[in-house]
Amino acid sequence: MTKPTEVELRPPSLASTVRSRRSRTSNVEPEITPEERKLVRKLDWLIPPWIAILYFLSVEDRANVGFAMTMNKESGHDLATVAGLTARENNIGLGLFYVAYIIFEVPSNLVMTKLNPSLWISRIMVTWGIVVCCMAAISQPWHFYLLRFLLGVCEAGAWPGFAYYMTLWYRPSEVSSRLGITYLAGPVSGAFGGLISAGIQLIDTRGNLYGWQWLFLISGIISVVFGFANFWVLPSRPSSVKRFLKGDEKKLAIERLQYKNMEEDDETKAPQSKYWHGLRERLLDGKTWLFCILYLSPVMAATSLGYFIPKIVQQMGTYNSIQVSLMSVPPYVFGALSVFVTTSLSDRIAIRSWFIISCCVLSFVGFVILSFAPSVGARYFGLMVVAGATYPTVPLTMAWTANSNEGDVAVASATGIVSSMANFGALICTFALYTGWTSDAPRYIGSNMVNGGAMLLAAGSAVILRTWLSRLNKKSIDENNFQTKRKVYLL
Repeated sequence: MTKPTEVELRPPSLASTVRSRRSRTSNVEPEITPEERKLVRKLDWLIPPWIAILYFLSVEDRANVGFAMTMNKESGHDLATVAGLTARENNIGLGLFYVAYIIFEVPSNLVMTKLNPSLWISRIMVTWGIVVCCMAAISQPWHFYLLRFLLGVCEAGAWPGFAYYMTLWYRPSEVSSRLGITYLAGPVSGAFGGLISAGIQLIDTRGNLYGWQWLFLISGIISVVFGFANFWVLPSRPSSVKRFLKGDEKKLAIERLQYKNMEEDDETKAPQSKYWHGLRERLLDGKTWLFCILYLSPVMAATSLGYFIPKIVQQMGTYNSIQVSLMSVPPYVFGALSVFVTTSLSDRIAIRSWFIISCCVLSFVGFVILSFAPSVGARYFGLMVVAGATYPTVPLTMAWTANSNEGDVAVASATGIVSSMANFGALICTFALYTGWTSDAPRYIGSNMVNGGAMLLAAGSAVILRTWLSRLNKKSIDENNFQTKRKVYLL
């Protein structure tokens, strides 16, 4: 039996604790062995890239409506003109997606703890792909409302489900960079969405279909195909995986996560009363609601970027629809690079809070530049800063939420609640900001500053959470031998 490593007289920092301290009675991460490194590399070649593809399709299918509203506008063939959608009706349709998300997010995540996660993710993808295909038939505002709501019902649980799935295979200090790789698909989908919409506009009216109809059909069919493929590609969980890992690898995948000392060895088989007890505990935990506040703000800002970057760019000057699509690409690309660098650094030094706080403050600065800079070039630079600072806060906050809970039900409940409540931010954005705030055009100063102020609120929430978790960590250290008696939280 390996003895715990000796510790200094003074309790070490959390970062060094996470990397080096080893104790049988502790749930602090032990050092990773060469065999584990080999296993993690094998996991990294499949799980994060594949989930990133699925998330790419998710974001593309929910956000391509923003491009559909401007595609071939000069010919009157855009979605808004064809379906007779006013700006307010457009925002109602966008918002209904998040209404459904809020209602079904937590139930979807909890179902995933009971079933094969790969099967449930496949169900999510196939159903949302079918709905996206149906969106090509929109001709009335009520069609738009109904299909956007159904899209939210079908897609609910995708992003928090991906976060929960990562915790089944990775340690807490490994989750952020893997979620970051997954979330790269968000801004990347925006960049590709601009390029794809620019290209598809060139086949407008081919086959008696408008460009936006081709966009919905193509993206929906691709999602359905990947949804069916996912069941064979993505492994279930370490305890039940059959094809992906060999015998020794499967055993190691299970053992390397056992240090967390979960209260239930197999929560998927826990009694129903204990199952709902875990959900109730998360609802009564003040930290959960602080994470909700922290996550709501970047989700609101990131949703604004996902839906309204084409509109923001269009209002900067006199650009045609193809130019708008192409000029929307660089902010998304910069945001993707920022996500990769920031989340990787966060995992490397085992810190979440300071990265989130810094990004939130920088995002506020970007919104100020975007709002008040006199020239188009400076405003476009502000948009780049906003994208680069806002996007990393989403995977960082979701990883921090997952890291701060133990057990399948706890992690699934917390990530589901936080993600669900954060969609109120998306509702605010789609109903009340940018095109929903008609008097705010063309500079959208009010909308930008609402988002900027919300990012400062998120920074304040992160400071409070860091202080709270730091105090809990101090209580969890035995003053005599510095061995942990309770969970040690990443800060």
